[in-house]
Amino acid sequence: MFFIVVTTKSKLCWSARRATHTGPTNSMDRTELDALVSFMIVHHPIPALPVVCGRGQGGAYEEAVASSHDLLANGIRFQMLHAENVSGNDADAMREAKGALLSRMHVDIAAVVGPAPSAISDFQVDTCYTLFCSAARAYQALYPGSPDLRLCGMDSVCRSDLVHSQTLSHLRARDGMFEPEEGDAPLAVGALSSYRELIRAAVEQQMAAQRG
Repeated sequence: MFFIVVTTKSKLCWSARRATHTGPTNSMDRTELDALVSFMIVHHPIPALPVVCGRGQGGAYEEAVASSHDLLANGIRFQMLHAENVSGNDADAMREAKGALLSRMHVDIAAVVGPAPSAISDFQVDTCYTLFCSAARAYQALYPGSPDLRLCGMDSVCRSDLVHSQTLSHLRARDGMFEPEEGDAPLAVGALSSYRELIRAAVEQQMAAQRG
């Protein structure tokens, strides 16, 4: 048993919180598993964030930057493959904890930005990025692994980085999920946009989804 927490209205009409796969998750082939993980990442409202990770040991140890979406995908995959080891009560508690965490993030972002902003300031983008980071850290802690998720600042991400391309892909995928409201502007970011501009677009997308 595993759960998908969907907190926004979607054209995909995925309203069930429980996945409908009826057999053991570990009997799924890699393609099916990857498709489900990708589906869950698209529905996850937090954009890809730059995470500090370590490579090597001893004198060969060095730090690099990975994507929070890759870490989350690994956590989701592990949880799905070991779903039979989780009781129904524990699965329900996990789902509720995830839902509460994301709901709190939406409320906090709305409080920073306001109900219908004409433009989101740099200060608001910085504050919302901090909220994204805090929520991502708490969300990832619900999966096995170290709870010490070290995140970098927005300015550490370049246009050629994996985190940038994953964030842009995430924005585009989610942009196709929601029914546009009158007055909603089309997604106006691309490969040449800065990572800060992508985070601004992610905040705008969050607010548009909440209004919908």
